[in-house]
Amino acid sequence: MAPRPFLELRNFDLKEFMFIFLNVVLPLLSGFVYFALARYVKQIGPLRTLVTGQLTYRGAFWGFTLFGIYLATRPLQIFLGPHPMPLIVNNIREFLMIGLFSPAVSVAMMSLVLSPAKVPKVVIRTFFTIGIFLAILFIIVNGRAIGGSQVIFMLGDYPAYDGVWFSGRAGGPSSRMALLFFIRLIDPVLMVFAAGSLVLWHGFSYPVEKRMLYDNMPRKLYYMGFACYSFSLSMLSVGFLYIFIRIANQWWIYYVGAFIAGILETISLSLPLRREVQITEHQKSHVP
Repeated sequence: MAPRPFLELRNFDLKEFMFIFLNVVLPLLSGFVYFALARYVKQIGPLRTLVTGQLTYRGAFWGFTLFGIYLATRPLQIFLGPHPMPLIVNNIREFLMIGLFSPAVSVAMMSLVLSPAKVPKVVIRTFFTIGIFLAILFIIVNGRAIGGSQVIFMLGDYPAYDGVWFSGRAGGPSSRMALLFFIRLIDPVLMVFAAGSLVLWHGFSYPVEKRMLYDNMPRKLYYMGFACYSFSLSMLSVGFLYIFIRIANQWWIYYVGAFIAGILETISLSLPLRREVQITEHQKSHVP
């Protein structure tokens, strides 16, 4: 017997709209923000390479691109059909985030703070090795934790399916969920949080001699650091809601946190390195 849908659009109301907005519209909007950031980084990278290094912008470009794919493919996960399609798409998305996005962001932040010359290749390989190992482990456990799929809402006559993580096979689904939470806690939560802390520390302790030349750089770093915090803390809160309060399926918090982080990153990247450049551009805009 087919599972009964949670929501149907035949009698549209605010609750149904929010359900679709949080599962479809918000992930697409968030993904678009990061695709735009990746394109912008690719454009300005050659202009700012002398200040921040090529490795910083290369890592940022791939980090934004991969995270944009992770966010924007949420609709694919729920619209491609019943189990195992949500599991397959979810595993691909998680591999991109855990195995590639977090290491790329961490390397970019380290390069920004320490300079590319002080980030050895062995450190870069270590970050990606850890990320890929954790991603593969997550995929294995995820396959055991998901017990099937269910319809979460109807878009007209078209069902949207998602995996059932919390009522799957016997033998300890809670322990599997705890392990998934622990993997996420390491990567991306702690990895991205540590990257944000490193950037904030660099902003607070930005050298005086550099501050005289690039006086807007600390502000850029503050926005960047808080962007990392926004995403990592939003993902942490989703895990805490399930582990400690038993409130499940609050995935939408990821996308809200990611969207806020994208706005902060946009502000950071849009700021010039020197305030006088910003003032000059403002003054020129008022010249008749």
